[in-house]
Amino acid sequence: METHIPLISTRTKGPLGLAHLPRLWLKMRLSAKGTLADGYRSGKGGFDGALLEALGIDSTAVVAFVNEAQPSYLAFEAWVKENAKLASLTPEAIDQFNQRILSFPKPEPGRSEMLESLGFPPSDTEWLGTDLNDLDDWHGFHLALLDDE
Repeated sequence: METHIPLISTRTKGPLGLAHLPRLWLKMRLSAKGTLADGYRSGKGGFDGALLEALGIDSTAVVAFVNEAQPSYLAFEAWVKENAKLASLTPEAIDQFNQRILSFPKPEPGRSEMLESLGFPPSDTEWLGTDLNDLDDWHGFHLALLDDE
């Protein structure tokens, strides 16, 4: 079965204004279909886990919803709105979460390894976690296209 790299960026926001929520939805939809590329998490750890924790949503519940309902993005966001802690959806809470996730540095040793695989010196300090994730996704997508030719 063909697998897919989730190309929606962590920076992307839907109507709720939450960074990473569209990417989480895509990864969960791909995972539910068994087509999420190897090496990608879906709903646990990393930015996925941070978002679900901030919202007060159990990963098991959201996985069950996505697997059963196969929701569009807007239906997924509506479910999140109904199931999240109300305090997590205030403009202040959303801004605080977005600031936290969009300014988060990628931890070591993954940071150095990713920089090297992308052709940057491992000591490069310019890139945030979201930057590196985007660059890594695009690099993986490029390599997958080369394999298809």
